[in-house]
Amino acid sequence: MAPVHRARSHSVLLESRSLALGIIGFLLLDQVLLLAMLGLSPLAMGAAATLSAALCAALWRLRGWTGEAAVQPRTFGLLFAGALVLFILGGEGRFVYANTDWQVRYAVLNDLVNHPWPWAYQTDAGPTMLRCPVGIYLVPALVGKIAGSYAAQLALLVQDAALLTAVVALAAPLFAGVVRPWLTLLLVLGFSGLDLIGQLIYGGSALVHLEQWDLMQYTAVVTLAYWVPQHALAGWIGAAFYLSWRAGKMPLAVMLSLVPALALMSPLGGLGIVPFVIAAGLGELFARRIRPADIFLPAVSVALALPSLLYLASGLGGVPSGTSHYPVQAYVLFYLFEVVPFLCVLYLSRGSWNLDRVTLLISVVMLLVLPFGRVGEKIDFMMRVSIPSLAFIAIAMAGVLRSAPDAQDQNGQAARRIAICVFLIGLVVPIGETARAILLPRAPEVHCGYYGVVPGGYSTYIAPYDRMIGAIRPAHPAIVPIREPAKCWDVPWPDAAKPGFPEYVLV
Repeated sequence: MAPVHRARSHSVLLESRSLALGIIGFLLLDQVLLLAMLGLSPLAMGAAATLSAALCAALWRLRGWTGEAAVQPRTFGLLFAGALVLFILGGEGRFVYANTDWQVRYAVLNDLVNHPWPWAYQTDAGPTMLRCPVGIYLVPALVGKIAGSYAAQLALLVQDAALLTAVVALAAPLFAGVVRPWLTLLLVLGFSGLDLIGQLIYGGSALVHLEQWDLMQYTAVVTLAYWVPQHALAGWIGAAFYLSWRAGKMPLAVMLSLVPALALMSPLGGLGIVPFVIAAGLGELFARRIRPADIFLPAVSVALALPSLLYLASGLGGVPSGTSHYPVQAYVLFYLFEVVPFLCVLYLSRGSWNLDRVTLLISVVMLLVLPFGRVGEKIDFMMRVSIPSLAFIAIAMAGVLRSAPDAQDQNGQAARRIAICVFLIGLVVPIGETARAILLPRAPEVHCGYYGVVPGGYSTYIAPYDRMIGAIRPAHPAIVPIREPAKCWDVPWPDAAKPGFPEYVLV
């Protein structure tokens, strides 16, 4: 085991081990808070909290941690400030414009703050329950119950910024050098595809949300942070843990223990890392490096996450699922602009990737097959499950952009030129998303709960009370009548995804 360097005591809090277990501890806290939201017994909550603490302590004591400091405290503070700015520009805290997805998100947070735990909505079809990935909301909702709805929104902002900071700090040691981690981070933030060209071919406006030019979508890094931070964080957390294990900086049991706990934040974002984790586990199994802790500790994590898995599985019969079918022309154009350029760069630049072949191979296969699946609304499956794979491709592209191939390496030179062109064209997406955040009106306060913003509800967020799985179904929830104000927000809310930015209209 590598020695643990503790020359500077203030660095101990920023070790990779501390960052990783801080993230896992937060995710396990969400599992405990879900029990409170569902009104399960204090004994169950106490047992879950005790077992969570024991699991974290056991993971801390495992052999295989490098013990090195991920970043210095000053750097950690700078990363946190940058993460705050990123999520503020995405609409968190309502300091600037927020995309219309935040209408639903703030409504869900309102219900978690304002309604007693547990509760069921009273509808004409019978009582229903909120059944969605609530992991991102539970801690802010507790803050809101004490200090009000806007305090909950600010707590959500701080929480998300802290999680992203921990993820970036955890990944920072994977890229050697002083300047390289910062350069890699900036290049990854600018990562996108050739959406602008696709939009122009389809005759759309270059001023709107560019990523919807096709029937399919692989989403840029900044767009993910602005539109769906819960899915983005789940996918990025999984990617950071996988890369840390791959680099030999954390034990296998830690990565395996993370996966079940991710589902409550985003089942689809967490699902995206599963193929990589399976490949890692099989590789260790065939190499006969599996230890008892690699089986026992993840099993404890599964047990702790079981209530959240049952919660998310309740009423799934009403959630759309199956296979997707698109016109041939749509497939061809989509892959031409969203996948093929990266395949060309990766093929030509072998040796400048920053990543291993297995990780990139799985990523490419995922990007090729995901459009065929469907779970949830429209193309959510491919957009969210692809997040870890896209993160790996972005890191590989950043490695190519940073490299300086030998003048005799014609393939490397060609790869870098293609990567630069793709990167510069793709920059239009994060620049456009950020410009709209600054130029469009500030997001108004959302007065409604979920049913006010989504009359009738969607099966992806709501399940009938009698279809909740019995083990986690509240015995006596408070029945809350749906009494929403006539207007959910007081001023027009422009829709950045439509030409001319018309007011968003509730449907």
